Amino acid sequence: MEAQIVLETVFAALVVVVSYAVRGATGFGGQAIAVPLIALMLPLQVVVPAMTVLTALSSFTYWRRDRHNIEWGEIVRLLPFTLLGVAAGLYVFQQVDPRTLTKAFGAFVIVYALFSLRSTSAVSVPLRFARPIGALMSATSGALGAIFGAAAGPLYVIYFNMLRLDKDRFRATVTTILMFQAVARVAGYARLGFYDQTVLLLIAAGLPMMLIGARLGGVMASRIEQHLFNRCVAALLLLSGVALILK
Repeated sequence: MEAQIVLETVFAALVVVVSYAVRGATGFGGQAIAVPLIALMLPLQVVVPAMTVLTALSSFTYWRRDRHNIEWGEIVRLLPFTLLGVAAGLYVFQQVDPRTLTKAFGAFVIVYALFSLRSTSAVSVPLRFARPIGALMSATSGALGAIFGAAAGPLYVIYFNMLRLDKDRFRATVTTILMFQAVARVAGYARLGFYDQTVLLLIAAGLPMMLIGARLGGVMASRIEQHLFNRCVAALLLLSGVALILK
């Protein structure tokens, strides 16, 4: 039993480092990797609130560095829809049975992984259509993020790709909207009483791993072949989704 605990602890630490290295390199995707893998060992109601705090903290560090590149007009347009989505997602997160939520999350991760494996270049959409699509995606992202603690970033990525933002503005704007969403979710989870001793211990244990991952991500950003890396991550998520359903 003690050997199993040690192995699970090492595995969770590696997952957090890798997840936030990915986030440091791309501006998103940390929770999409961390939550399903750590949920193989811990309940989703423990993992999601803890990883959301780490995401909020990591987002703030990136925001301080890149804030001069933020498209604040887009943040103002998207934020109300994000908050509505978060409110709806928090209600579902509180009401649904943990076992049902875990299996639903497994199915969701599989669908998301398959989408990631098939995704190609950004779709070009006229601005008059992109803005309503962005509002819908922002609300959906807020809800999915609050319920599952993952896949909030890719919906924003799709929208900002439609706008053809350059690399620096894209990364800074995605990070900022995810930071605001994470802060709203932390406030919601706290109000619902999810931050018990177990969750707080997971946050404390994960914080140094997150900082290490964030530093590695900064190094990786200019050296990684993104397309191949995205496919490897999607394949890993596919396996973890199947494991969650069978859990």
